[in-house]
Amino acid sequence: MTTIMVTQIMRIDRRSLTTGLALMLLLPLGGVFAEPDSGEQAVQRLLETNACPGCNLDGTDLSGQNLLGADLHGASLRQVKLADTAVTGSDLREADLTGADLRGAILGGCNLADAVLTEARLEDAFLTRARLQRANLDGAGLRYARLDNANLDGASLVGADLREADLYSARFFFADLSDAQLQGADMNSADLGEAMLGGAVTDSLTVCPDRSQGPCNW
Repeated sequence: MTTIMVTQIMRIDRRSLTTGLALMLLLPLGGVFAEPDSGEQAVQRLLETNACPGCNLDGTDLSGQNLLGADLHGASLRQVKLADTAVTGSDLREADLTGADLRGAILGGCNLADAVLTEARLEDAFLTRARLQRANLDGAGLRYARLDNANLDGASLVGADLREADLYSARFFFADLSDAQLQGADMNSADLGEAMLGGAVTDSLTVCPDRSQGPCNW
C-alpha cells in the first residue's frame, strides 16, 4: 500500500472519529435534559415504585394513598390533594407543596427541609418529629396540627394559623413566626431561640414555652 493511500485512509478515519464523537456527545442530551414525568405518568410511576423525585404532580389527587417512605425529593406538588394520606418517613426535601391539601395527612418523621408549603392546608396533620428546617410555611393552615418534637429551625411561618396546634418540644431556632396565630397552642418546652415573633398572637389558652399560661411574654 502506497504512502499516499495510507495518508488518505488516516484522514478518512480521523473525520469518522470526529463525527462519531460529535454524535456521542449530542445523543445523550435528550436523556440528561429530558422533561420530568408529569400528570398520570408521574402518578403511575409513584404508585408502582414509591419514588418520583423531581416529578411534576401538580394538581393530582393522591388522597388516601399509602406513600410510606416515598421519595419525592424536589417534586412539584402544587395544589396536590394528599388529605388523609400516609406519607410517614417520606423524602420531601425541596418539594413544592404550595397550596397543597394535606388535611389529616400522616407526615410523621418526614424530611421536608427546604420545602415550600405556602398557603398549604395542614389542619389536623400529623407532623411529629418531622424535619422542616428552612421550610416556607407562610400563610399555612396548621390548626390542630401535631408538630411535637418537630424541627422548624430557620423555617418561615409568617401569618401561619397554629391555633390549638401541638408544638410540644418543637424547635423554632431562628424561625420567623411574625403575625402567626398561636391561640390555644401548646408550646410547652418549645425552643424559640432567636425566633422572630413580632405580631404573633397568643391568648389565655396558650401554653407558653416556660409552661405558663398565656398570653405569652416573649
